[in-house]
Amino acid sequence: MNERKTAKKMQGGILKHRRRLIRRVFYIALGVAALGALCWFSYVLLRFQLYTGYQEILETRVYTTEGGAPFEALQEAETSVPGMVLAAENGNFKLYTDTDTAGIAVYDKRNGVTVYSNPPGLEDDPIANKTNMNYLKSQFILDYYNPSRTAGVYDSYSMAVERGQFTAEAITGGVRYTYELGEKEEIEYFVPTSLTPEKYGEILAVSGTADGDTIRRMYSLDLDTEGLYGLIYTARSNKRTLRNIDKILQAAGFTQEDYHTQMAQGAEDSAEAMAFVIALEYRLVDEGLEVKVPVSLMEERGGGSIYRVQLLRSFGAAGADEQGYIVVPDGAGALIGFNNGKLNAAAYSQYIYNIDPMEATYTILENTTPARLPLFGICRESSSILATVERGAALCYLTADIAGKYNSYNYCYPTFVLRSYDILSMFGVSGNEAELPIIERELYDEDVTVLYSLLTEENAGYSGLANYYRARLIGEGVLSEQEEGGKLPLFYDVIGGVKGTAHFLGFRYLQVEKMTTFRQAGEIAAELKELGVDNQIMNFQGWMNGGYYHDVTDRVSVLGQLGGRAGLEALNARVEELGGTLFLDVAFQNVTLISKRYARAYESSRYYGAGYTAILGQVNPAMLRRVSALGYPETMYSIISPKFLSRYVDGFIGATDDLELAGYSLRDLGDQLHSDKRRTEVISREEAMAIVTAQLEKLAGTGKQLLVSGGNLYALPYAAAVVDAPLSTNEFFIVDEAIPLYPLIMHGCVDYAGMQINRTESADWREEILRMIEYGACCRFVFTFEDSAEMKYTGLNRYYATTFDSWKQSAAELYLELNEALAPVSGVQMLSHRRVGDVAKVTYANGVTIYVNYGAEEAEMDSLPIPPQDYIVEGVKP
Repeated sequence: MNERKTAKKMQGGILKHRRRLIRRVFYIALGVAALGALCWFSYVLLRFQLYTGYQEILETRVYTTEGGAPFEALQEAETSVPGMVLAAENGNFKLYTDTDTAGIAVYDKRNGVTVYSNPPGLEDDPIANKTNMNYLKSQFILDYYNPSRTAGVYDSYSMAVERGQFTAEAITGGVRYTYELGEKEEIEYFVPTSLTPEKYGEILAVSGTADGDTIRRMYSLDLDTEGLYGLIYTARSNKRTLRNIDKILQAAGFTQEDYHTQMAQGAEDSAEAMAFVIALEYRLVDEGLEVKVPVSLMEERGGGSIYRVQLLRSFGAAGADEQGYIVVPDGAGALIGFNNGKLNAAAYSQYIYNIDPMEATYTILENTTPARLPLFGICRESSSILATVERGAALCYLTADIAGKYNSYNYCYPTFVLRSYDILSMFGVSGNEAELPIIERELYDEDVTVLYSLLTEENAGYSGLANYYRARLIGEGVLSEQEEGGKLPLFYDVIGGVKGTAHFLGFRYLQVEKMTTFRQAGEIAAELKELGVDNQIMNFQGWMNGGYYHDVTDRVSVLGQLGGRAGLEALNARVEELGGTLFLDVAFQNVTLISKRYARAYESSRYYGAGYTAILGQVNPAMLRRVSALGYPETMYSIISPKFLSRYVDGFIGATDDLELAGYSLRDLGDQLHSDKRRTEVISREEAMAIVTAQLEKLAGTGKQLLVSGGNLYALPYAAAVVDAPLSTNEFFIVDEAIPLYPLIMHGCVDYAGMQINRTESADWREEILRMIEYGACCRFVFTFEDSAEMKYTGLNRYYATTFDSWKQSAAELYLELNEALAPVSGVQMLSHRRVGDVAKVTYANGVTIYVNYGAEEAEMDSLPIPPQDYIVEGVKP
């Protein structure tokens, strides 16, 4: 019996010990889990949520607003613009204004030309209806959302000027107009909805018996008014009663100020009508007129939200009887002729630097060439206007249209998106759905500025406009003049490693396919040299972190399969020895979906509405949606938030600083510009541009050259050369002629090339070659040492004609032909371009003229015969 008790006791003790041990292990595991969760939370908080490194860049962007003074017109003996008064004057220009209409005019003292903000004689327009007439009379048009999130439009004339709701102030070199747009609340009867006991007693003390009885009946003390005397509800909507009370209160000495005080005491501010306050500043500068919309002076009242501003729609507008054209930055450049009769064509509309990917739809209906330059022009026979967006270009899109549609004028203007919105789709249980606009809370902190340069006959036409702008960019340090002479460079991309599909025991996985090793790339350069290509620019793609669709760049691992770091440095030395330059390709902003080190949930840009992270991919040919992998997940990508961009650029610079390299090729920094709509920390496109520019400056500061893809203007100060430069237009129906505006500005400052010619869809290269000669562009190829068929089952299966052995002879022949044509103008500025029928004439600063004939028959220009589908070069010095 005792043994049994002892055994039970021992067994009970063991069980208790085991339970205590289990509890201890559980608490330890719980503690470890809690500690792990705390560490993870701290890591996420410190690395992502509290990261503010990018703000140091944004803090350098300083905007100042000048105080104004009461406007007084300047005196002059004789006015240059009848009906207006002089607001400012400098050596070249006079600024006039009409303080009754808020219109302005700039008088050019050099040629006597006057440019108006609103066309003179617009009242006689036979086409414009009332709304379009108001637009012609307006200095800006405001798109907004009301408190119920319904979109609306206010124009500055009918909603401010016509109502007398604007003021003029004098500022240095100009004038500022401040507009209050909206319905001002009209208070018919100043009868407060509540009275304090003190004011109630004062009114009764000075009122007669009958009036006092009326006040006692109309105002009662109840719980709703919290100790105040409230106006009974039946009286609040009865106009006759309100009129009687108003008379009694006025007789008692009750003032409008008393009304607002009593309403405030009752916590019932008079309902504020929706209104917007916007200022426009006009300043004369050496070039012409600077127009600024200071966002810091904007006010939103009554729950309304400003969305965008269409600025000076009619500035410099050309009438139906004028000759000339509008210059737009459509791709390489385009002209829209005044009164071209294309009344059924849609207006030209295009975002500067392309549309923000965070704003674009998923469905792609057309492939367009972006506008790389923030400018437009209005050219008449003897004078021109060049408008450049100095601040706010990343928030801007341009619109141009012709006379005969909505009014009798040809015009072009910028629109600035000052706050964005997103559409949130709502789905009900019954199957109903609705779309709700979600509007950003704050306006973008950008003082948008447009500079209107008034050009004389010396810079007439699009060629003169381009010459003027190039000289200005050189003076500002954006562009630098090249040395004249030398051979043309041949641009070519070399694909190194790319992820390919492989299988093991039935399981699919990705491995790096070697398309070109570093040693083989050296052989490509040597063979091209033997074929006569003396000036080469090699862009090696797919050299690190898994190949072409590489991982993020906080760390850099040169692919050992291609030859490792030693092989890469040997390639750089080999290309340099052959007289060329090696650039290494890197994508900073688009991160492949198969990245292993990227925190997609925290580091990606987000959409504003539902807060999703942006993940894009290839365009599905059936659905036309750009979110498809098409069987290759590495082609899907996230868009990194500008907030974290500097972290990866710094990591890349640190990891490659000790490599002996000539330069970096930037796949997306000079091409793509996007915002981050994360609701707690919105970064606008303009702020993103400042961040990207800071990264370009860092990369240039390493001493390595930069090869930029795309060639947006903000990237040009740092670019040694540009690829994927715009060499075509989008052929919008309203456009009349394609012009080489981008080449006119860039030639003689930066070497540039378009897309790889062995990827063009045309089987006949002749037209492409002639265009390169006309546009002064270099040729570009893409090569692989191995057969391109090896990429059939990779994310680069669209590169189906890249085998070097198949292309080397054609590439060398094309290069030699282009070099023969363009070497005489290498590094020389392009002064003028003219197209007559199928023949183009291009003149350079050194006196060389190139004639290009696209036609199938011989043509003649300047008494010179030009063979069909050919060119001639004149003026070359021996």
